[in-house]
Amino acid sequence: MAKLDQREGSGFVQGSIVQHITDENKIIMGIFVAALLLRIIFLASAGSVFKNSGLNDDYEYGVIARSLIKGEGYSVPIISKSGWNSPAKELAGFRPTGDQLPFYPIVLAIIYSLSGGPAALWTIKLLQAFFSSLTCVLIYLSALRLFNRRAAVVAGIVSGIYPLFILNAAKIIPETFLTFWLCLSLLCLLIMRDELSLRNQIVSGLVIGITLLNSNVIVPSIPCLGLWLLWLSGTWKEKVIRTLLVLGTAFLIVSPWVLRNQIVFKEFTPLKTTMGLNFWLGNNPRATGTFFLPSSEPMESILPNNFYEDFGISETLQGKKLYVEAMSYVKENPVHFTGLFLKKLYYFAWFPPDNLISREGRLYKKLFKFPYGLVLAGCVAGAVLFVRRNARDAFLVCSVICSIAALYSIFVVGHIRYRMPVEPFMILLASYAVIFLVFRDTREACK
Repeated sequence: MAKLDQREGSGFVQGSIVQHITDENKIIMGIFVAALLLRIIFLASAGSVFKNSGLNDDYEYGVIARSLIKGEGYSVPIISKSGWNSPAKELAGFRPTGDQLPFYPIVLAIIYSLSGGPAALWTIKLLQAFFSSLTCVLIYLSALRLFNRRAAVVAGIVSGIYPLFILNAAKIIPETFLTFWLCLSLLCLLIMRDELSLRNQIVSGLVIGITLLNSNVIVPSIPCLGLWLLWLSGTWKEKVIRTLLVLGTAFLIVSPWVLRNQIVFKEFTPLKTTMGLNFWLGNNPRATGTFFLPSSEPMESILPNNFYEDFGISETLQGKKLYVEAMSYVKENPVHFTGLFLKKLYYFAWFPPDNLISREGRLYKKLFKFPYGLVLAGCVAGAVLFVRRNARDAFLVCSVICSIAALYSIFVVGHIRYRMPVEPFMILLASYAVIFLVFRDTREACK
């Protein structure tokens, strides 16, 4: 009789586990399908809703992609331009570029080489809609490991209907892929936290490396990540080896690109060659913190003429001139630099004034203010609550948000989309705050 009870108990436990897995899969599938349907519906209607909004512009990413297809390598056409208002003339030849990191231009090049015209644009947008929907699942799974199922469901639903994620999936910009890889990096780190295996450490480093090939904005997060890895359980020797393995794997993934830049530009070059330009745009006598002057003219209109005259030389040399000029101004005007930093931090955390953003940006600002305001308020509350419960993991989530915000505050806050990669992290914290407010107890909120 006892054996029968034991078998029945074992069967009940196994059935409960199977039921739990089935329910989990249903939630995951529900979040993914609902998110994908919303994005496809938006793609089908975006052309009529957002007329003349540049949804099909592929900017510098497309220029590099077309150069790759032409067999010119990772380069851009050499142009002649004497000033901002002067017409650009394309000269014979191409110059190597490090203006953008390689992941997104290479994805565009692959798609453009397989199909052209509207078919190519639809292909990339559908692919982005797919990855944007997967990102909602990653946010759900991360919240599940950080908090509980209730908070995870809230995070999954919010990310599925979040307007900025839906809009940017329809634009030819890299933020959708960057957000996916950054969220996957977080999930891999949380999986590694729960199971400190060699495989999980290598996979985490691999995914972080791919994220770096999407954008260099996460570079300031790397030291914080190192501290978090040292914070995990184990002896000091195990902690150091684990940290070196994860970060070393990430560097190995990035190293071919760094080596390529070293060979091409004949000097050590950070992941991108735009540091000088972006630093100057955000720090000059007339800087506003955005890409626009108070008159609503582009900041590019006051670039030194020699910047345009130097299009034929190396990008690194072109950027160095601007960096030296901007740094000289910063040293001579530290108070103005500090004021600009705080202003840009505010613009990143909220929105710039209407005269400092584009016409398109003003439209998005009206659409996004309310949903983003709710997420921002929830994020602040969630961060305070989460720090009290789990300072280590709160440090990981908050450091990504703060380090990326600080980077843009030093350089320039150009577009609303620049904030997109950190908004999943904000949604995670906001979901925790919602559950806490509902259950009034952090212990109950995390069961």
